Amino acid sequence: MIAALSHHLQAARQRSLLDTIAVGLPLVLALGAATWRLAGVAAALAAMTLGALALGWTAWKRTRHFDPAWLTAALDARAPDLEDSSDLLLRAPGSLEGLAALQQARLQTRLAEAAALDLRPDWSRRWIAWTAGLSTVAILAVMLWPSAREAGGGVGGVRSASPLSAPRIAGARLRITPPAYTGLRPFEQSSLDVRAPANSRVEWALNLVPSPGAATLSFPGDAPLSLRRQGGRWLGDRVFARSALYRIEAPGLPRQRLHRVEMIPDAAPAVRVLTPDSALTLTAPGQMRWAPVFEVRDDYGVAAAAQLRMTITKGEGENITTTERTLPLSGRGDARLKRFTADLDLTREGLAPGGDMIVQLIVSDNRAPAPQRVEGPSIILRWPAAMGLADGLEGMARQILPVYFRSQRQIIIDAEALITQRGRITPDTFLDRSNGLGADQAQLRLRYGQFMGEEAEGGGGGLSIPTNDVPALDLPTNDGPASAPAKPEPQEKHSHDDGHDHGAEPATFGDMGDVVAQFGHAHDTGDASTLFDPGTRSTLAQALDAMWDSERALRQGKPRDALPHAHRALDLLKTAQQATRIFLARAPSKMPPVDFSRRLTGKRDGIVSGRLTPAPRDPADTPAVEAWRALGQIQPATPLRLDALAGWVSANQKRLADPLALSAQIDTVRNEPGCLDCRQKLRALLWAALERPPAGVLRRAPADARGRRYLDALR
Repeated sequence: MIAALSHHLQAARQRSLLDTIAVGLPLVLALGAATWRLAGVAAALAAMTLGALALGWTAWKRTRHFDPAWLTAALDARAPDLEDSSDLLLRAPGSLEGLAALQQARLQTRLAEAAALDLRPDWSRRWIAWTAGLSTVAILAVMLWPSAREAGGGVGGVRSASPLSAPRIAGARLRITPPAYTGLRPFEQSSLDVRAPANSRVEWALNLVPSPGAATLSFPGDAPLSLRRQGGRWLGDRVFARSALYRIEAPGLPRQRLHRVEMIPDAAPAVRVLTPDSALTLTAPGQMRWAPVFEVRDDYGVAAAAQLRMTITKGEGENITTTERTLPLSGRGDARLKRFTADLDLTREGLAPGGDMIVQLIVSDNRAPAPQRVEGPSIILRWPAAMGLADGLEGMARQILPVYFRSQRQIIIDAEALITQRGRITPDTFLDRSNGLGADQAQLRLRYGQFMGEEAEGGGGGLSIPTNDVPALDLPTNDGPASAPAKPEPQEKHSHDDGHDHGAEPATFGDMGDVVAQFGHAHDTGDASTLFDPGTRSTLAQALDAMWDSERALRQGKPRDALPHAHRALDLLKTAQQATRIFLARAPSKMPPVDFSRRLTGKRDGIVSGRLTPAPRDPADTPAVEAWRALGQIQPATPLRLDALAGWVSANQKRLADPLALSAQIDTVRNEPGCLDCRQKLRALLWAALERPPAGVLRRAPADARGRRYLDALR
């Protein structure tokens, strides 16, 4: 019985599917025709595909309505002889009992009458007629409307430009093809503003409705691009090496705003040294090989081959010789991130004690046709030379050398290295090394303290400066390992019997202060000989305070807390090294006497005015400043000097963050003087582009009532 009635479900579903297609297919065709006329064949196919998918989904939803429940209701409504018991016909024979089985047996005799019924739904004749008629009209209008407008044009088939027939941009499709070396795929967009890698090809496909006689892309400051007509579209393409602005122009087309083509420049490769972790490395005992590792990153791709430039130095002093050669290297990794490793044999390369091996990676990217070549940072492998001291002097060398070969910069470098190694060493080792750095900081502090007239702690190890007139301050340098100070200028020669008291013999070997006291004599006083100018003396005092703070933190095993103080001490020492004058007070300074009769009286007679002259404004920013002020007024008293402002933007392109945005907005304000939003946007861009004036000195606020009473009381 179920098989005898199942054809009703199939027929109903088929009728519903065909009815849905008859209603929706004309709409899909009309949509495809309109899209083809406006955006081309590709867009039309995409639109029709989406429409077909929507139509199929709607038809499937409608066919799901025709199920066994619908069939039971339809049989009960169309066949009264089934006595509202048609659901019993859908049951399998023998599955019912009692009255239900008896009723099912009675209905079997009427099954032929139920199978002969036509239960298919009716056609949607009204909807089919409406959609077919409207779609036909729409398709004809889309296909014939542009031709009809052109046929009614001016003389010679060229349409006259009138307000009623002014063209407009009905659609645009841009295809951007990046250079092949970037590995980027071409992409399409509907926006007229382009952002792409440099040297990309931009292709325009514009729909102008109604179609004009000609169309052009105008580039301010560059040659225009004439578009060619193909079907109903205007096509053109150009390769851009730098950013530009452009405007679409056509006869009768209203003046358009400027659009931008922003080209993203190809960045040069970035080289980073992975191994070693410092720019200067000393050879380990017995080391025969060295393997520096470099990492190179680029936005589009790093060349697989690179060169390692090696410079070997030999000799000491003025007898240093250098040899240079290059070694090819191959990188490993993906296209944008590669690692280059060099395995160098120190003996084969000719590195000897007292020499340096300086290596530098030279790498390029995949930019075509002119790759960008970059020289990475240099790293140095140093083989320290033997000191040549006797065995009996080993203890002395260990005690004195840190004083001469330690510098504030080296203390900072060692502290940073100790912080990075904290997780790989034991706490006791970390504390011992930090305490050792604190001892080095103390020795360096005592060394500079000698210049301030401070006494050395523990005797020895300090330095004094020459006591005669010195043209410039010669402080130890911090650009590398600190070397011994310059030898003092020759002074008057003395002998033991010249009548001067030269003092006792020095107690400590290597104490430079005692050596000077033994072989030379200063006729000046000690305080006078170490007097710097006040600014330098204050700077050195601040540097010593910073060294104190750095030493305290290092002694406590806190190198991270010592770094800010160590950096501050280094900056102050650099400032002190720039001092070019030392005041040697041969006689007491003569200061004007203090007039005690005028103290605390409040009288300012005869005092030179301390008013500062205002800083002159740079006239280069005058057009921008004037335009910014005028744009802030609702009705400016003077007209905007947009030509002068455009010239200012052209002259300051390298300084401005986004000169294209400023130029485009100036053009918009020129073409649309009544657009308030455009004026405010230009004003905001000018505010960000203006240089900040130098900080000025604020005048003291006038005295209030309480202050005036105090001044009156003084009088």
